[in-house]
Amino acid sequence: MKVLLISVLACAGVGAAVVAASNRQSEMHEIAGHRFEVPKDHIFDMTIPWLPKSESDSFTFLFEPNPNPDAIPKHRVLVQRLSRLCPTASTTDATQMLRVVCGQEAPRADARPPFVKVQNDLGSWSSDLYAVEKEPGEDDIRGRQKVAYCQLFGPNPAKPKETTLCTTFWAYKGMMLQFSFDEEESSEMPAMKERAMALLDEWEVH
Repeated sequence: MKVLLISVLACAGVGAAVVAASNRQSEMHEIAGHRFEVPKDHIFDMTIPWLPKSESDSFTFLFEPNPNPDAIPKHRVLVQRLSRLCPTASTTDATQMLRVVCGQEAPRADARPPFVKVQNDLGSWSSDLYAVEKEPGEDDIRGRQKVAYCQLFGPNPAKPKETTLCTTFWAYKGMMLQFSFDEEESSEMPAMKERAMALLDEWEVH
């Protein structure tokens, strides 16, 4: 009787594991030779007019599941092949961010917050964030390296409050991670970069 009870419990455990596996809601994506099993509630497949659309061999994920499907969620990461956006020898208009991410320009070792915001030539709605290098004891900026570009958006149904959205790029394991965040979170960029890479490591299927 005792043996029978153990067998029943063992079978029940196996059955529960099978049910749990079959109920798991996830999607498989393959990018640059890496395979990821991503929970569906972390996948963002809506189209945002001012952001690039995910291609068939790319996907966009969220740090956290979106609690409000009618609002644009924060912390979106578009994952695609690094080579897709890297400038070639004939490219003349590549941004500094892309040149750095693609290894064509050396990254600055001190490219950490606080970052400096500079209005660019596109208009009052557009600006850039820079990591800067200053002479000791002086306020003049000796050099700077662009780390994100930002756009001001007025109130809209998806984001009721006026907000400045920024975008940056990171390279990771042959992939390009395009990350969107609020300007007020710029000081958290290094931590958010680690978060994005940790999630990909967690979801990668070996």
